[in-house]
Amino acid sequence: MTKNNTSFTKDNQPATGASNKRRTVMTDALMLSLNREVEGIIDADGKPTKRLSMIADKLTEKASEGDTQAIKEVFDRTEGKAAQAIQLSGDEDSPLQIVLKQYNVKD
Repeated sequence: MTKNNTSFTKDNQPATGASNKRRTVMTDALMLSLNREVEGIIDADGKPTKRLSMIADKLTEKASEGDTQAIKEVFDRTEGKAAQAIQLSGDEDSPLQIVLKQYNVKD
């Protein structure tokens, strides 16, 4: 069996440690806040409304009014972001070359 040997350079390290913990703490704090009920506002099912629902309602309301940034955000969140077009080209003197290699790996 072959070993997957992925190496990282000094400047290209995987995300671990404190920066990941900070992001998790912030994400947890935001999720707690977004899931809090808004006092005095009841939804169509008779349940207290959560902040997240209010934000989603405001976003879709702005999108339906023609706010292009809100429209983009709604589609990015529901359909996924559009793929970015990338054009590859070489110079006139040294055109782009594509080399395909096939490797056979034995167990």
